[in-house]
Amino acid sequence: MYSANNKYEALIMSYLDGQCSAEEARELLLWVAESEENRLYFKALKDQYEVWNLTDFAMPELDETDVEAALDIVNAKIDAIEETETETKVVQMPWLRRNYKYVSGVAAAFLIALFVGFLVRNNFNSTVTYAFNGQNESSYILPDNTSVNFNSEGSLSYTKHFGKSDRSVDFEGVAYFDVAKDETKPFVLHCNNMDIEVLGTSFLLNADKDAEHYTVDLYSGKVKMTTFDKKSNILSVVEINPGERGVWNASANELKAMSYSEVKEDELLTEHVLVFNNEKLSKIVEALEYIYKVEIDLGESCASKKLTARFSDDESIDEVLETIALVSEVTVTKKGEVYQIR
Repeated sequence: MYSANNKYEALIMSYLDGQCSAEEARELLLWVAESEENRLYFKALKDQYEVWNLTDFAMPELDETDVEAALDIVNAKIDAIEETETETKVVQMPWLRRNYKYVSGVAAAFLIALFVGFLVRNNFNSTVTYAFNGQNESSYILPDNTSVNFNSEGSLSYTKHFGKSDRSVDFEGVAYFDVAKDETKPFVLHCNNMDIEVLGTSFLLNADKDAEHYTVDLYSGKVKMTTFDKKSNILSVVEINPGERGVWNASANELKAMSYSEVKEDELLTEHVLVFNNEKLSKIVEALEYIYKVEIDLGESCASKKLTARFSDDESIDEVLETIALVSEVTVTKKGEVYQIR
């Protein structure tokens, strides 16, 4: 076993996770350079950490005769990263090579730590991806405690900076989101050429990559939907309130907000069924009035009753109300053209 106090063990794991600061990285790597025992302990933990392959290199001896070799190793690693990540601009420091003879072993360790600090910061930008395939866990908790419950196959990804400067997530699939509230950092979902921005709310998002329409069913809070063209120019913006559905027609680039009644009518037209899932009778009556073009007088004592029911498009309003009366234990009568529910 290699000896190391709890401080450096925690610091090593933080370093490998990409979570330590540049100052902590310098402190750690200077400690690693102090002795062979420290190097071996560091390497033992590093070898067990599966994501270390990006920055996998052996710590060189840091006496004066090996300073140039140490700098060569670091620059070679930066060159390799530049080749594999073309979007990252790497700045070389040739003056280090010219002046290595004037740098002491300890100073060299400090300079190498600065270079590796670049690698650590680069690792901060790596992404975390979670994919639901129908067999693994369908619930996922983001670092800010936002919960995501997948309804079908899908995936989400975010950078390791998530929650520090912003809360941005790339998403595709169908899932229910319960977003943790943070007024200083809006929660933003990127779905194809559409963004959904929220502060703290709950909603069902259908952003399946093969769907013709992307939809947001909002249960609480408020969200803003924004669509973009291929050059990232804003095309349209719409705000969605609780009980409404935001709909983006991806092929036509059309964005709109639909009321609860309009959603139910669309459901009936497209799926030929009308589904109420533990809905208040007041919301159900609102939808029925809109769809069947009738007037329904709902008693106040009945408004909060809840109903789960499924009706087909060939059922008349009388048949629907008869079923509601039976299931909800209410009385339905008709006076002239007005239906009464008591």
